[in-house]
Amino acid sequence: MIPKHIKLLFCIPFIIIIAYTIYLFTRYGSIPDIIPIHGYGGKNDGFGSKLFLFAPVVLNLIILAFIWLIIRKPEKIKFTFEAKEEDEAKTYYQYQLVLVILAIFVTMVMSPLSFSDVVFK
Repeated sequence: MIPKHIKLLFCIPFIIIIAYTIYLFTRYGSIPDIIPIHGYGGKNDGFGSKLFLFAPVVLNLIILAFIWLIIRKPEKIKFTFEAKEEDEAKTYYQYQLVLVILAIFVTMVMSPLSFSDVVFK
């Protein structure tokens, strides 16, 4: 069983994704049709359609679905250590909490920061 606050914390990445997507839709008309999609050090070496702005959103949703599957069934995880039966629930809880924090971090990195030089001009 998943604790209620783990479920609530797992909503944070979706709130970030929704906010970023709404902002993206509001700015979509002012973004040029061709945008830099790959670059490093101020030099762009790849260009593509502005539809690539939605790629991080889709990829993020796939990653979140995978993380949720792991959170939902922590008993399927093969740990590299042996946990006592009385500590099993605590171990699962800690593992779920770490996964939720990871989901929030991944979403913060992927959504608002992706293509920031194009979207936030």
